Amino acid sequence: LTLLVYILAVFFTQTVADTLAMDDGLHARNAEVLQKMFGSTHMSILTLYKSVSGGIDWQDVSTPILEDVSLFAGVAFILYVAFAVLVLLNLVTGVFVDGAMKLSRSDKEVELLEKAYALFKKTDRDCSGDITLEEFRVRLKTMEMYGFFEALEISMARADDLFHLIDQSRDGKLTIDELVAGGPLPPS
Repeated sequence: LTLLVYILAVFFTQTVADTLAMDDGLHARNAEVLQKMFGSTHMSILTLYKSVSGGIDWQDVSTPILEDVSLFAGVAFILYVAFAVLVLLNLVTGVFVDGAMKLSRSDKEVELLEKAYALFKKTDRDCSGDITLEEFRVRLKTMEMYGFFEALEISMARADDLFHLIDQSRDGKLTIDELVAGGPLPPS
């Protein structure tokens, strides 16, 4: 976008300078406005920036260009404004969507940890602080466990494999720490 602004600034500076040099009946007001906005490359850059950032109304810039410079230059300016505004809108939208996706992902992780903790408490029928493979298999038949596996995007057919994978101590029992793999636990 910076390169585009520079190229257009040079184009408008040169085009306006050529038009002012010919001076074939330009209105005094428009000649003054054009000289002020496009009298040098840095003023052209500033005018282009202000036109898309709300510093000046882009119609105040396009009208003298369209009336006194050329239709081509006016259309080029209007296309620049449209393009720059769309780029800025897409950039801002992208930043907001990215932020919302990160928050959503974080919320989903917290929700899954809370579900895992609640399921652990319900599955540990003898309140021993761990879940045996038998307790795990009994709980698998519930809709609650089915929903949890679905949220994890894991097939219920792989439940035994998952149990053994999570059982890091290889003692045939899952502790809450093994279940959530060291993740933060919700308050009791």
